[in-house]
Amino acid sequence: LDREFETQSNDPVFLEPECGIAWYDAGRKNLELVLGVQSPFENAEAIVFLLGEASAAFKPTRINAQFAYVGGGFGGRDHTPFPLYVALAGMFFPDRPVRLAYDRYQQFQAGIKRHAFKIHTRIGVDRASGKIVAFAADHILDGGGLANFSGTVAKVGAQMAIGVYDIPRVDVTTVALHSRGVTAGSMRGYGVLETNTALEALVDEMCAALSLDPIDFRRRNALKTGGRTLSGNQYDVAIRTPEILDKLEKHPIWQQRADEKARAQAGTLVGTGVACTSKNYGSGGDASLSTVEIGPDGRIVIYCDGAEMGNGIGTAVANRVAAHLGGVADEVAILQVHGFGPLALVTSGNCYTMDQKTQDAAARNSRWVPAISSATFASIGAYIMTHAATEAARVIFRFGLWPAALELWGIAPKDPRANEWKTARWKDGQLVMPGLAPLALPAVAAKAHARNGVTGAMTHCFNRWAWAQATFAISGQTWTADIDALAVRRGGGKFARLDRSNVKYPPTDLNKSGPTHAATCGTLVRVEIERATGALRIAKAYSVLECGQALVPEVVLGQAQGGFAMAVGFALLESLPPYEGGPGNGKWNLGQYV
Repeated sequence: LDREFETQSNDPVFLEPECGIAWYDAGRKNLELVLGVQSPFENAEAIVFLLGEASAAFKPTRINAQFAYVGGGFGGRDHTPFPLYVALAGMFFPDRPVRLAYDRYQQFQAGIKRHAFKIHTRIGVDRASGKIVAFAADHILDGGGLANFSGTVAKVGAQMAIGVYDIPRVDVTTVALHSRGVTAGSMRGYGVLETNTALEALVDEMCAALSLDPIDFRRRNALKTGGRTLSGNQYDVAIRTPEILDKLEKHPIWQQRADEKARAQAGTLVGTGVACTSKNYGSGGDASLSTVEIGPDGRIVIYCDGAEMGNGIGTAVANRVAAHLGGVADEVAILQVHGFGPLALVTSGNCYTMDQKTQDAAARNSRWVPAISSATFASIGAYIMTHAATEAARVIFRFGLWPAALELWGIAPKDPRANEWKTARWKDGQLVMPGLAPLALPAVAAKAHARNGVTGAMTHCFNRWAWAQATFAISGQTWTADIDALAVRRGGGKFARLDRSNVKYPPTDLNKSGPTHAATCGTLVRVEIERATGALRIAKAYSVLECGQALVPEVVLGQAQGGFAMAVGFALLESLPPYEGGPGNGKWNLGQYV
């Protein structure tokens, strides 16, 4: 089959349009900002870059950026220029509070949009075996008037262009073009929604042409664990596409599709559709920072750089830490860019493009990292943004709570049981070991403080499709973990940075790799269409999502439901004309949009 597809531009439509607050104290040359973004560290750096070379009257000596909970993001608050406008507004109106906020008309006019795609796709299937033998596609993206994330949207869309399938011969080209349209950047799906929409439509047409069962065809051609992707790499996660397809196949929506079609009332068309696709998570250059502290009363506090925008990052990080410290955090501070000074991190170069020689030379500096902090983007919240805190919690348990527990149990350091910390478990706020009395978290925490054990850990992690790893000397022992920077606090003292050794960064050749982390989702939808008017009703739907470990099941369910709702909007309701008459004219609001 040889087909052409077009997917439209649309708007993230987060509930809260972009806004921010600024206060410039001209006397003290102090700029205070409150912003709502997905990329706090990048925005802080961008504002410093913007004002760093300004004339004296417009050059603050200190910038304090506070980042608030975000009223929705979906990619539209990542790499956005709006925080720069807020900073400039504050500088031009010194010694008074300034609030800059888009209304919905302005958000439609100036906010980041999804890329419109033009896709030319060819697919070949062997009739005898029902196996896909070749696939080719050409993608053209409309990037709008300003360069944003078009290059990486184009790349990711191409890398994931064959979805869940194992195809021996693949040829995909992709290009993003400048146009007079509204700026396009990141939006939920990031190129994969567009290319896989075309792919799944093409697969269904092929099944119809060859009289093949759509689910059986997908199962027959699905990539298996250990198989290689379009880019030639393997996923490092289990591939559960067959299980997802099995669940879809057994569901009543699929089993009853012929009966429902036959029972359709006169003038109504009834159809049942299926699709199965995968989306990468991670960008291949992701970094995160976190601090975890436990008080003498067992109170747990977490600081991290992840952004909360409906993704439940605060709850997710609290739940991951609880597995190691015995209690859900009493306080979680997110969107933090200050407070990690004890690590004294430095960076240089571009972690996505540097060569191995450059990385090896830079890594000799114990303070150097390939990137300091990432935006909450590319679906990295649960996997990347909670990792640093998890590793910090492990350090606190191993070198703070565990030695304290041994002392409470009366176990000597040379007792073989002293090395069995991996077998200890928390249950209902108590530390449990076979044959020993359970210990309540507050008692263990108090003892850890009393003996000046590790009661706080500050960590940095980096992932280039694999974790960076380093070794640290703690309490006379070596500790190797999936982090590249560590500072610890003992008792009620201050944080002190520990020098690393044997640091191992993922090789820079992985920059050429496609994604190695991906999750799969399959969906059934039954629709009813009135012939006379074309009115469409979604009668029933069923989705199966493979998400790995669900840190917060309720949030995962909400994300899946929200994703389905956004998909319905994209498929049936939402479309923005690209140029004249489109949102750039400033006349668009929700009344025109849906």
